[in-house]
Amino acid sequence: MTTRRTLIKTSAAATLGLATGLVSAPAILRADAPYKRTLRMQSLNSGEKLKITYWADGDYQKGAFQRLAWFMRDLRTNTTTEMSPALMDLLWDIDQLTTSSAPIYIMSAFRSERTNAWLAAQSTSVDPGSFHMRGMAIDITQDFARPDAVYKAARKLNRGGAGYYPTRTPYVHVDVGPVDHWVHPAIGRRDRDAEYEALLAAQANADAQTTPQDQ
Repeated sequence: MTTRRTLIKTSAAATLGLATGLVSAPAILRADAPYKRTLRMQSLNSGEKLKITYWADGDYQKGAFQRLAWFMRDLRTNTTTEMSPALMDLLWDIDQLTTSSAPIYIMSAFRSERTNAWLAAQSTSVDPGSFHMRGMAIDITQDFARPDAVYKAARKLNRGGAGYYPTRTPYVHVDVGPVDHWVHPAIGRRDRDAEYEALLAAQANADAQTTPQDQ
């Protein structure tokens, strides 16, 4: 059976091809692209803050991505990787759609294979083949905006995976792998807030009423 995990290698190669050719690759210009794109972020675990313009003068900024790599490093191993330009664009667009005045609070960005394996052994919510290991995924906490709003924005953009984890400290996973969306099913009911239970029920009802013509 084909899953997100079996698609990782091919999608990662395509996405990282842009990252590794950051300086020489032509910019992906859109008609509505602004002159500059700036992200405001804060790390939930280190407390570090970063305000950075990663896109300017019609191209991605190499120096900015070097700083992004360090800001989004694996804090357990203090290692880095090149972060996907497409992921930064996704974050920028989510920021525009949610219109939050807060910085993007990041719970997890890059993970080394060692860290991801350790986390996967602790929890079923961690994918052993996570896109975090390729600089293609980020987890955003409720300190930025309502998780359901972030999840809906990511689904609307439809440019990768969007996962909603309604724990006591809810967060949203976004990545630039294959398009997919999910609410993590392994989280027990006692760990869910009432409002997120209502959201799950509403989503299940909407899915049940979807006709073949709507799909």
